[in-house]
Amino acid sequence: MRTFRIFLIALFMAFAGAAYAQATDDTSPAQQIDDLRGQLDQAEKSMKDDKITDSAIDDLRSGVSDIESKAQKVASSLQQGREAAKARLDQLGPPPATGTHEAPELAQSRKDAQKAFDAVDTQIKQANAIALEAQQAGNQLSDLRRIRFQELISKRTNSILSKAFWSEPAAAFPRDAANLRDFVGTVRDDVAASWNQGNRFALIGCVLAGLLLMSVVRLYLEHRARELTANRMPPGRLRRSALIVGVALTSTLTTGLGTHLFYLGLNWSDTLSHDTDEVAQRVVGLVFFGAFIAGLGRALLSAKRPSWRLPSISDETAMRLRRFPLLFSLATVLFQFLHQLNRTVGNSLAATVATSSLEAVVLTVLTAIALARLSRAHHHEEDGTPPTPRPVWASVFIAAAWVAIVLSWLGLLTGFIAFAAFMAVQLVWTIIIVAAAYLAMRLVDDLFETLLSEKGPMSARAQAVFGMDPKLLDQAGVVLSGVARLVMFLFALTAVASGFGAGASDIFAFGAKLQSLEIYGVKMQPDRILSAIAMFFVGLLAVRVVKNWLSNQYLPRTNLDPGMRSSLTTLLGYVGVVIVVSVALLAMGLSLQNIAWVASALSVGIGFGLQAIVQNFISGLILLAERPVKVGDWVVLDDAEGDIRRINVRATEIQVADRSTIIVPNSSFITKPVRNMTMANPQGRVLIKLPMPLDTDPVEVRQHLLEAMRSHKSVTETPAPSVTLDGIDRTAMTFAATCYVGGPRDVGGVKSDLLFDFIARLRGADIPLLRPQDLVLRTGSHAPDIAGPSGAGAPKASTDPDNSN
Repeated sequence: MRTFRIFLIALFMAFAGAAYAQATDDTSPAQQIDDLRGQLDQAEKSMKDDKITDSAIDDLRSGVSDIESKAQKVASSLQQGREAAKARLDQLGPPPATGTHEAPELAQSRKDAQKAFDAVDTQIKQANAIALEAQQAGNQLSDLRRIRFQELISKRTNSILSKAFWSEPAAAFPRDAANLRDFVGTVRDDVAASWNQGNRFALIGCVLAGLLLMSVVRLYLEHRARELTANRMPPGRLRRSALIVGVALTSTLTTGLGTHLFYLGLNWSDTLSHDTDEVAQRVVGLVFFGAFIAGLGRALLSAKRPSWRLPSISDETAMRLRRFPLLFSLATVLFQFLHQLNRTVGNSLAATVATSSLEAVVLTVLTAIALARLSRAHHHEEDGTPPTPRPVWASVFIAAAWVAIVLSWLGLLTGFIAFAAFMAVQLVWTIIIVAAAYLAMRLVDDLFETLLSEKGPMSARAQAVFGMDPKLLDQAGVVLSGVARLVMFLFALTAVASGFGAGASDIFAFGAKLQSLEIYGVKMQPDRILSAIAMFFVGLLAVRVVKNWLSNQYLPRTNLDPGMRSSLTTLLGYVGVVIVVSVALLAMGLSLQNIAWVASALSVGIGFGLQAIVQNFISGLILLAERPVKVGDWVVLDDAEGDIRRINVRATEIQVADRSTIIVPNSSFITKPVRNMTMANPQGRVLIKLPMPLDTDPVEVRQHLLEAMRSHKSVTETPAPSVTLDGIDRTAMTFAATCYVGGPRDVGGVKSDLLFDFIARLRGADIPLLRPQDLVLRTGSHAPDIAGPSGAGAPKASTDPDNSN
């Protein structure tokens, strides 16, 4: 029932999405082109403003990239109409020569078709022109952003070791101090106004609520997170990663929201001035970010709870690094606040340069000390035990961090203060992004490993609903985890690149360049490749579901035997896989001609090195179609004798009497003689040859044997059992007892039962199975015979008649 509800919800969402798409596509192409032209003109006008900021440039780049994408979609949607109009013109043909009479209806039709073609062709050219102009505008904005970035980091001032560097801030200090006093006075007045204008209770309430949220509520939420992960989540690594994420988010949200409550209390009636409100909002955002840095670092190190720790670092290293997340958080918040304060107050350029240089020194020194402690801990122990090897990416990142620190220090010494501050800030920003991405990737890995593992909660459900092998479900979890890690890596890359003057638009532009990559005339577009991969796996899942439905629900209700049902299911599975592969190749952009070329290339390889594999594959298809043997048959092939359990693509599995399996190539069933014991007649024949003494009454023996065979429950009445005299020699006469059973597999057991019954019946009737022989030895022609042992002196058997009476 739950699956049915999910299906109905998915169906409703699909129809809703289709209706929404249709509603959004109702705008005519001409109107869309006009709207895109207006948006592009507005963007080109904005980019000519001399006072445009870096954030505005980034917004414009995203906007023109979106315009380019929409224009290309409009041109692509009109292409089909252009081809239809062109086909209509080709069908009508060219106009006749001058002086040739033509029907007016035909001339009017050609005129209307030419008009329709010209209209569509003009719209396509306009859309392509807009896309080209948007691409050029995006390139200009990228160049402008790059030039500004280069100008920023290439500005040179005095070195921090020079006297002029410190004399300039000292000279500007009186004016900067006066500006700062004025701003402090404004803030004091705003706070007093907020306190005096009837906002006391709101201010006190918000302050108390903020303090309560940052202390008691935070501790309670962390305690509840530990309880939930320990008691409600399945055992495994997911508990640890989920708890770490919960602790980081709890610390971020409680501290940030508590600070926001302080701001709401101060500005309850909008009493703060513009400058004070701007600085206060900036402080709230910085506290959010600082709380995230501290919470993330505290959760990853877990100095006091080693069992929670995700990175493979020792307890000693974690204890050495435990204070650095808070130090980085405070330094980041402090210097970003000082930068905002300089902009708001209007301090001098010397004060801004001094702040940047101090920021570069503090951040690089903190990072260097942290890296040094981390490296010092990564040495051999006192007992000679080597440390746990670092991942390659971690070693590369640490080396790059040292390079950035050295470059920042060189920039400080040579007077490139902006470059030094930029390297320091980007280094800390990259560390934060890497830590957050590492935590998110570990959470995703643990989540998919827990949900889609062989022993996970979804394994039994997937096996019952879809008939999936637990190993396949485990592999699907690894693939989904890899895709999620790739998406997170792209997000992290975008976040890191944003600090270097790039952004999401640059990454999208790089993806657009990949869209035009061609290999042997085939466009290797990433979106098409991902769509083809998704269609391939979805198609394989659909084929598996259909096969399970056929084998478990539909075919058992038909009159087909189990072997035929298995053959049909396997053959339909092969056909489904071929269809899925073909659809995936077409979705990737390969035309039928390209597929034909691929097939031709494969045929060459098949002709040289894959003959045996193809021969076995074709032989398997013949076995499934002609069915000379089928699943469940008892066959004899060379030295292999047993039941056919499975007919695969390349080979057939035969289970022999000792329960082992022999893998036989399918071509052997086509090229070699095969004895099928159960092909035409499923009955089995039991043949027993029984030698008896010459003085035995054959009629009586025949009667006993027939009664024994007729009394066995597995012996069929038709054909009837028979006993014949197979031969007579000097020592015995041989009887051949023949009967039939339900199948060849019953022959051995029935034969053993009949032999036991034959012996019991013959002994019960005092009919001996063996008559002892007399032995006479001759020593010469005149010597008397020496009597050897005779049958009279032989020991009596229990079945020999008693002649003593």
